[in-house]
Amino acid sequence: MTLGTLHCLKEELKELKFYAEKGVPILIEGKKDEEALQRLGINGNFIKISGSPLKLIEIAYLVAETASEAIILTDFDEKGEELANKLRKNIESLGCRVNTKIRYKLKAMTKRYIKDIENLPKYLDRLKFEICPYTSHNDYLLDFENGYNFQED
Repeated sequence: MTLGTLHCLKEELKELKFYAEKGVPILIEGKKDEEALQRLGINGNFIKISGSPLKLIEIAYLVAETASEAIILTDFDEKGEELANKLRKNIESLGCRVNTKIRYKLKAMTKRYIKDIENLPKYLDRLKFEICPYTSHNDYLLDFENGYNFQED
């Protein structure tokens, strides 16, 4: 884990926040994923899949009716991969663009350390500590008290 990894994660989260602020629906698995993203300062139109009374195709219709684009941000485990693939196919078949790029980049950068979205803040905390263990504050890194630091470098 390096400062480069932290920088790349920061860039992906900045992109996710940009889309969230534009109102692009973000499909996640559950409430803990939403809470983790909010802890990182990302607030948006979250659509929770797990526990929803809707079937995947119904979720796809809902997304396609209300947006021209959606982001799939399911967990990085086998179940999350399966959900992402099914959702992508269903949503794209209805003419809506699907962004899975952010999910795949986050997965690639964290694959040895976490398998779900809900642990992303803890992973970033740990990464920050490993890079800068002797400082309590570094503007470049993370400030979870006030959400993710998205200021330009």
